[in-house]
Amino acid sequence: MESLKEARDQDPYPFFADRLARGPVHWDEGMHAWIVVGYDECRFIQLNEDLFAHPYAELKGAADVYGGPKGVLLLQGEQHHAVHNFLLQHFTPATVRRYRTDFIAELVSARLDAIQGRTHVDLAAEFASVVPSDVIAALLGLDWRDEELMAECRRWNSTMFRWTETFGEDEEAYAEAAGAAAALNEVLLPVIRARRDRPRDDLISVLWEQGRGVLERWGEEEILAQARVLFFAGTDTTAHFLKNAIHTLLEHPELQDRIRGDERRIAAFGEEVLRYLAPVQFRVRVACQDIEVAGQVILKGDRVHPVNAAANRDPRQFHAPGTVDLDRPNLKTHVAFNVGPRYCVGAALSRGEEVEVISQLLTRYRSLRRDCAAEPPRYRGYMPRSFSPLHAVVEPAAQDEREKSHVGQ
Repeated sequence: MESLKEARDQDPYPFFADRLARGPVHWDEGMHAWIVVGYDECRFIQLNEDLFAHPYAELKGAADVYGGPKGVLLLQGEQHHAVHNFLLQHFTPATVRRYRTDFIAELVSARLDAIQGRTHVDLAAEFASVVPSDVIAALLGLDWRDEELMAECRRWNSTMFRWTETFGEDEEAYAEAAGAAAALNEVLLPVIRARRDRPRDDLISVLWEQGRGVLERWGEEEILAQARVLFFAGTDTTAHFLKNAIHTLLEHPELQDRIRGDERRIAAFGEEVLRYLAPVQFRVRVACQDIEVAGQVILKGDRVHPVNAAANRDPRQFHAPGTVDLDRPNLKTHVAFNVGPRYCVGAALSRGEEVEVISQLLTRYRSLRRDCAAEPPRYRGYMPRSFSPLHAVVEPAAQDEREKSHVGQ
């Protein structure tokens, strides 16, 4: 592999290791951009938005695809800071613990109930891929029980992500993404309009009630934009995280008994999965001025890709980075959720979903093992990626084991 551009549906980590061995910053001819693979250098670029701009607002068609120019993904400067901080207040670890009690646990349990009684299941298609869209739908006040709607929402999100991976350069991908975005708008707008006058216990009602004053103008357009970003960023990427977590348990079955019934260990396991198999592999920035990084001169206007997946395996930062180690002293120093002003708003929600999903999965099943007679998993994707399918043979836990495991949590 000579370029990051060739990494779709391939294991990119040998390529990352090769580049890391040669240095932290490289010109990638295939990408026609700089790729930054070093840990410190990735942090530097993402922490300093005055030097490396977040360019999504400049991508042709971005406002159409992402729900409008007032979404947190497209806003810049003080406006972005205001909306980002406002949204973070509603995704604190304490708030996510309440969400788990109020509805996430029920949604996860419902998906496991649907496969109960079977010993052979695809834990990607039937479980990990669907829980995050259920969660975001319930959070926003949509009908998460509408299977057809949820399947459509997942398809629309995947279509929009495919366009994102082209950095606005593919007209055909844009046309498909714009169509998907319009369809999602038609689902969200009636809910947004209904909550304006008749609030309920959901996040769209909170956006109406508490959002005024965050921006100079705060109405239907601004709320739609935030809801769209949450749906886009909170479903597809978390699904990749959950699939990678389950894949790791299947590849390392000795970890199952080690973490079962202990939410602290399950959370630590999630952090190591985020580092080891970053759900979003790289980001995009544009240099605002000529600047030298790790001995390489990056010119104003050059595109720069902080490759967080590579940074998370930088041996200068992580000992034996190619191994899964739940006892790392620096488990949470990975950059899977970015750092700086674009730190992922939904990071705590994604972490909370992982703890709930893995907790319930290991409570329901005494063991999970790879189904060697079925299609093997492949590392699929490009910018976001994960393993699928995840065909597994599952052995249900006895009732007394389930009760003991539940008490342990």
